[in-house]
Amino acid sequence: MNKLSGESHPPSPPARAWGIYALIAGLIFISDQLTKHLIAGKLYEGESLKVIPHFFHIVSIRNTGIVFGLFQDPNGWTHRAAFIVLTVAAVTLILYYSKRKKEAGDLDFYFLSLVLGGACGNLSDRIMKGRVVDFLDFSFYGHHWPAFNIADSAIVMGVFLLVLFPLIAPPKPVSSPDDSVSMNGRRK
Repeated sequence: MNKLSGESHPPSPPARAWGIYALIAGLIFISDQLTKHLIAGKLYEGESLKVIPHFFHIVSIRNTGIVFGLFQDPNGWTHRAAFIVLTVAAVTLILYYSKRKKEAGDLDFYFLSLVLGGACGNLSDRIMKGRVVDFLDFSFYGHHWPAFNIADSAIVMGVFLLVLFPLIAPPKPVSSPDDSVSMNGRRK
């Protein structure tokens, strides 16, 4: 809002971009937390509901390890502390990298919001409960994938898009120092 005239102006493009970024990360975080709360409240730990037999089940698993159940240690405070410290470091790097991507005008800036929302969702569980609720369980022709949650899905999707996007995006035009000088020798 303009203090002198009382007029309201729309947010600047960088502020709008950060708003969209925060909205995406926030929606991931909230949907992750709501679904975990729902599963923990409706299913006993270890319970499984068949959705599509031999393919997809909703389960209630508590994961003290990292993504896809790696490095499980149900009573290990050292593991818990290490995962919290590593996740806080990852969130810090995601925010730093997001700032750099935004300054460069890169679209993949938004993909980092998926990773951030997922990391914050699992970080919240680790800090508050010491473990994460996993509930999406897939198997295919006898091959079973470890159970995961919305946060894990967002992290994997964000990383996948970060890797894929540079491979399929048109190259950015390269500007030279001469591009900023007009015909009469003055800067544009």
